[in-house]
Amino acid sequence: MVMALKSIAEVIELDQQKRVVCSAKNAGPTQSYFHEVESKPDSDQLQATARIINILFAELQSCFPAWKTTFPSKSDVDAAKRTWTKGLLEAGISSEQQLQWGLRKARRSESPFWPSVGQFIKWCQPDPAEFGLPTPEAAFREASRNSHPASVDCKWTHPAVYVAAREAGKFELANLPCDKTWPLFQRAYSITVRRVLEGEDLSGEIPKALPQKREPRSVDPKVAQQHIERLKKMLKGGQ
Repeated sequence: MVMALKSIAEVIELDQQKRVVCSAKNAGPTQSYFHEVESKPDSDQLQATARIINILFAELQSCFPAWKTTFPSKSDVDAAKRTWTKGLLEAGISSEQQLQWGLRKARRSESPFWPSVGQFIKWCQPDPAEFGLPTPEAAFREASRNSHPASVDCKWTHPAVYVAAREAGKFELANLPCDKTWPLFQRAYSITVRRVLEGEDLSGEIPKALPQKREPRSVDPKVAQQHIERLKKMLKGGQ
């Protein structure tokens, strides 16, 4: 059952004049995506946004048969659609793929009750395991093991692990203690995982992290004075 939301355009126009739009006119219900703009959305964009939310809620109502306990009246549904629109935009849920991830996990849910917008936002974020990506800890152990000179016939569970190991430095992974190599690998792996999830090419080089700024250390005044005297002697040709 699709609950029409005739007021969503008015709500967005009043409260979100500089935010909510749909990028493509006349696109399919789940083929469009949201993004933020600095201009007032036109009526076609508002209607397209409303269409996406309506279809999304219709899908979720099919997944959660007890949804009426959360929304006993049409005004409750209308208010929820307004809140969900804002929540999805603020969380950066803006693509068809993200919504499909969320709906896929909603269909797996064993609860008959309507999820919170925060729960659905989490569902819209892909699980790395679904892409065959190991956890950061498991990837680190694999990279450290395969980077050792004695390791032969290395097997990599995923290209992202190999790329992260390469970028972190195989020599470092094989020779430095874990407390030194873990931050290097963790950063590289998080970037490669993001690239995999977003469908990007892994062949590009990962930007190097900026070196940590060292905190200035206080110097003992007596030691400082000794250095000064030594410099004076050197400048005078003394020893």
